[in-house]
Amino acid sequence: MAPSSWSGLRFVLLLMVCYLVCEYAYQQVPDAVLRDSVYLHGFVRPAATVVNLIAPAEQAIADGNLLRSPRALLEIVRGCDGSGVLFLVIAAVLAFPARWPLRALGLLGGALLVYGLNMVRLVGLYFVAAYHGGWFPLLHTYLVPSLVIVVVVICYMQWVALAVPNADAGR
Repeated sequence: MAPSSWSGLRFVLLLMVCYLVCEYAYQQVPDAVLRDSVYLHGFVRPAATVVNLIAPAEQAIADGNLLRSPRALLEIVRGCDGSGVLFLVIAAVLAFPARWPLRALGLLGGALLVYGLNMVRLVGLYFVAAYHGGWFPLLHTYLVPSLVIVVVVICYMQWVALAVPNADAGR
């Protein structure tokens, strides 16, 4: 097998293993911990704060994994937290043969990007649910997740371009 095809195969295999390890670890976290700690403090309270900053009349509140107001109710569950995209970023950064400082930068930047995009997604979907409920299924299920993936892939490609000159030193 040629070295270039092996490195491509190596990347794919490492990506799959890293992704599966992340997903397995995530599935070991009890639902109650996610609902009462991670989702409440990491997603729902910040989203309620942003909703109320944008439109104080919404009176959005955080209630466990629920973002609720008189106009809308969103339930944050596994998968609504951006974990799948985050795990892909982690796996792709770790699988790429870059130097460790660049990998650390990719992991931190990728995690912040995924979190920020997910917060924009949650707040946006709140307003869609509140004012254009008929659009919610299409946006929630197809369009917004696809847009998040496209943005993350573009940013990953930028990181790879930064990391390529240093890739050989990471081995």
